[in-house]
Amino acid sequence: MRVLLTTHVFLPDYSSGTEILTLNTARELQRLGHEVEICTGFPARPGLADSQRFDTYEYEGIQVHRFLHDAAPMGEQSNVAEAEYNNLFFARWFRGYLEQFKPNIAHFFHLGLLSASAIDACHELGIPTVMTPTDFWLICPNNQLRLPDNSLCKGPDRDGVNCMKHAVSNNQPPSVARIFNRLPHGAVATMIWGINRGAFSGSWFSPMVRALYQRAGFLRERMNKLDRVIVPTRLMEDMLVTNGLSPDKVVFSRFGIRPTTPEAHEPDVAGKIRIGFIGGLSEHKGAHLLISAARLLPETVSLELKIYGRTDLYPEYFEKLLRLADADQRIRFCGTFPNEQIGKIFAELDVLVVPSIWYENTPLVIYSAQAAGCPVIASNLGGMAEVVEHEKNGLLFEVGDVAGLASAIERLARDRELLRQLVANAIRPEINLRLCDRVANCLR
Repeated sequence: MRVLLTTHVFLPDYSSGTEILTLNTARELQRLGHEVEICTGFPARPGLADSQRFDTYEYEGIQVHRFLHDAAPMGEQSNVAEAEYNNLFFARWFRGYLEQFKPNIAHFFHLGLLSASAIDACHELGIPTVMTPTDFWLICPNNQLRLPDNSLCKGPDRDGVNCMKHAVSNNQPPSVARIFNRLPHGAVATMIWGINRGAFSGSWFSPMVRALYQRAGFLRERMNKLDRVIVPTRLMEDMLVTNGLSPDKVVFSRFGIRPTTPEAHEPDVAGKIRIGFIGGLSEHKGAHLLISAARLLPETVSLELKIYGRTDLYPEYFEKLLRLADADQRIRFCGTFPNEQIGKIFAELDVLVVPSIWYENTPLVIYSAQAAGCPVIASNLGGMAEVVEHEKNGLLFEVGDVAGLASAIERLARDRELLRQLVANAIRPEINLRLCDRVANCLR
């Protein structure tokens, strides 16, 4: 078979969970004899001409086609808010690409920076489509279902008010956002209703408001054009169905990881508990909570905290982390590492901490930790709580509770018997990257 995979960004520039999942799936499909290509987005610098927006490269023997996207008019489409989810310029190129490559199936891991117009193109050409969503882009413009005050969201409300207030908070000066967010729900709903019927037609903001309001309905229709949606968590299933996906489309299947041989684990000779954080250094991943928790612990708790992640993507947040660490010798920022070295990294850790403040969709790093026999301390939320069983293969703490996280770390530091029990119970997830077979079964 010829299989097309899509993702919002890809290696070598980006190497987080979705990108690694896409790469490993492509490798496995190739191993099984299938022809695989990847279509990805890329956050481009402003000012590109339309003719500069596509390029092609090869990564580890895989042909990668890249759309260089930025929030700017392109082609004949000037509404950048609409182009975020229905990019007509990309759609024309993508249809031509499909006619040339002729995939037997398209498997979408992510459509951010590409747009759901990819689903339309496949549907029009009769190409079967499957999606394994790795975050909440299908129902949330910000992917995370997390509002500016860090409260959690269930998706767009009927009138689109919560999304509108969130957009204003993100894109307007703080003084404007404060005033707008104090407006009653009914007042904002009335404004959106009026704009959708022609009010303020000459304003710069009315096309943006209409596009944001129409996003939910557009993506609900495209979700239901997919042949199957493979959900890795019950949380994802509930969120998508609540927001309009037909339950008949859903197939439940946990993520797979690339099988590796766990490396021998030796305790620290000085008796320190070795704590790890592996992930994006951005606020929603919660590294600041972990550093604050470590700083709360007294010197009598012997620990070492290693933080792995890119420091250049969110420089202001990284500066915040450095200030929180305050040159504490127990805390080390270790940068990134090739994914092939993940077994070695876990061999040097006693526990992985995943302190995310958003729902998450079971980060792949949790599965990798469990496959390596490394227990996990995680936020008691969303997909994390589906695979980390409290006091069986890890510990859970309430979202954002720094004292609770510090207590969990101290508990493992002082109770090594509990730590050994958690290691013994670490889940070894079923390694299944045969997505072509799984997808074929779904479509029968």
